[in-house]
Amino acid sequence: MKAFTTLGLILALSPAAALAQTAAPDAAMPPHPSFAAMEQMHAQMEQLHQQARLQMLAALTPAHRALLANVVGQLAIAPNPDRAAAARTLDAALTQNEGRTILSVVASERTASHNMMEAARQQFEASLTADQRAQMQTRMEFRDQGRTTAWSARAGQTSAAVTAERNDPGEKLLDLAAGGGHDRMFMTMHGPGGPPPPQ
Repeated sequence: MKAFTTLGLILALSPAAALAQTAAPDAAMPPHPSFAAMEQMHAQMEQLHQQARLQMLAALTPAHRALLANVVGQLAIAPNPDRAAAARTLDAALTQNEGRTILSVVASERTASHNMMEAARQQFEASLTADQRAQMQTRMEFRDQGRTTAWSARAGQTSAAVTAERNDPGEKLLDLAAGGGHDRMFMTMHGPGGPPPPQ
């Protein structure tokens, strides 16, 4: 999982790398962000997630922590796991204050992770020459042309699903208990294909 996360971050920060196969063989590729820097950011994001986990657990009463453990245990051994039903069970038990706190913690983690990735992206782009930035922009535009149709086709459904999950404390607690860190958060924010093309 760690290797896939690091690779995902590199591709997110360097869109040109994801399209290397579409470039001319003699095209000069922009330099990749250093592996050490990506590993450091991965560790920082994992630390953010662990802090969020502790804050979310601290927001629950002892009875609701026990309920979370029971719901997750039942989900793990069910012949046909129903995650949505499990989330509804948690939502029905949580107090309004617990729910608000959980969503606030998740939003703070999302913002901090986004800011961290944005700073890394800006640092990477600042290291490029003008020609390399132009080349990367061209490849980003080429990639986006191929993705716009797919995103448009499922935009409404994706948007509704993302909005529902973002506003569901029970879903967030299931992510927490299942060990879902910033990998799942990135998928929730952007969908399996990464961020949508700019408008």
